[in-house]
Amino acid sequence: MLLRFFRINDPYRLLAIFILLILIGLGFFVDPAATTLSELKAMVLGEVLNSGKSLYTEVHTSVPPLAAWFYGWEEWLFGRSLTARHIVAFVLIFFQGAYFAILLISNKAQSESTYLPAFLFGVVCFFSFDMLMLSPELFASSLLLLALNNLFKEVEFRVQRDDTLLLLGFFLGLATLFVFTYIVFLPGTIIILAIFTRLSIRKALLLIFGFALPHLLIMVAYYFNGNLEFLWSNYYASVAWFAENRLSLSAMLYLSAIPIAYFLFSLVMLNREARLTKYQSQLLQIMFLWLLIAIVEIIVAGKMAPHRVITYAPPLAYFVSHCILLVRRKWLAELLLWGFAGGIVTVAYLARYDKLSKIDYSNMFFSKVSAAPVNKRILVLDEQWGYFENNKLATGFYDWKIAQHYFNETDYFQNVVLIDKAFEQDLPALIVDPHNVMAGVFKRIPKLQHQYSKQGTNYIIK
Repeated sequence: MLLRFFRINDPYRLLAIFILLILIGLGFFVDPAATTLSELKAMVLGEVLNSGKSLYTEVHTSVPPLAAWFYGWEEWLFGRSLTARHIVAFVLIFFQGAYFAILLISNKAQSESTYLPAFLFGVVCFFSFDMLMLSPELFASSLLLLALNNLFKEVEFRVQRDDTLLLLGFFLGLATLFVFTYIVFLPGTIIILAIFTRLSIRKALLLIFGFALPHLLIMVAYYFNGNLEFLWSNYYASVAWFAENRLSLSAMLYLSAIPIAYFLFSLVMLNREARLTKYQSQLLQIMFLWLLIAIVEIIVAGKMAPHRVITYAPPLAYFVSHCILLVRRKWLAELLLWGFAGGIVTVAYLARYDKLSKIDYSNMFFSKVSAAPVNKRILVLDEQWGYFENNKLATGFYDWKIAQHYFNETDYFQNVVLIDKAFEQDLPALIVDPHNVMAGVFKRIPKLQHQYSKQGTNYIIK
């Protein structure tokens, strides 16, 4: 019955999908998980940017520019409200699913014009509670869908359409200003175009120019302000590759066992039963390659966590919907749909409440600090983010991996000037200094030392 309902090409079916997804995710809203480390860091960065400090010049972080500015807007709109952020994330997921289904219909990518992919897209995005984070990956994946639409058009028409290629590159470039490691989609897209179209050097350069354009605009803005060095050192030169995963590979495999099983089954079914046109066959191959590119991105970037694999949702929704639509026996197709949706949601809720021992979310949360003050502007010269649960960042030294360069190398005059200016503009009430780097700073700036009293590894303002 559910499958028959979605097989009808009626835009009002999207309203039913919206209601179903609300029911599926209701538990995550009624009883939300604790604030994750990523969410806390986003709140802290948003607060410090909204205090009037400039990104990279006064706020020292490696967070991509569009992601950082969106953090600022989120904090301005919602403060530290998790519920508001999760609602916006849910709406974005729904619109992504709806757009993806419309994309497939308009490009006649499947034998039937159906909104089933929209529902399956939404279900895949509920395979873990943290998919509802208002994350950079969520915004970037929206741009990747726009890029995918232009990729489909280029493959279909095979004519000189400069605007299509330019937009394709531009959307990919914007996505990397949210998540820089999405740069792997650029060579991946070039490979796809080389396989399925007559890709000339001119077209390749046009694509690359579209990709580089948003980066060039930001570079020009920082250059004319005399701050290009900060942009380069903090953002481009600080990109982390093969970073430590937040969730183990085994945990991810257990969590995504049902989508993986359905995907493999879909490949078998499509190989045996599908009767596709040449263009539809090309789109199927493109979606498979798109999934491979997304897998490569996770491998080379690291930081593996459920919300990071949102780029898998479009290919999975595409293949699984294709498979279900091919099943001739209606009762079996219905059973497959219910098994997919019910299985994913069940595993997601069991993992959320720690009922699956193989899935450990602990690394996705920050360690609480019982001795931390409340409602203070503080500076933490370490990665102890628990201090910011009830406090705000002072001075703008947000990312310790970047800030330690300034505090450890106080023999350089420019570093001392930068630290002195930061403290003069925004003096912290507490300095957490487990690595004893403030000793070198106080040696260079004696007046600063007189304003603090030392207690253990911390400095408290007098």
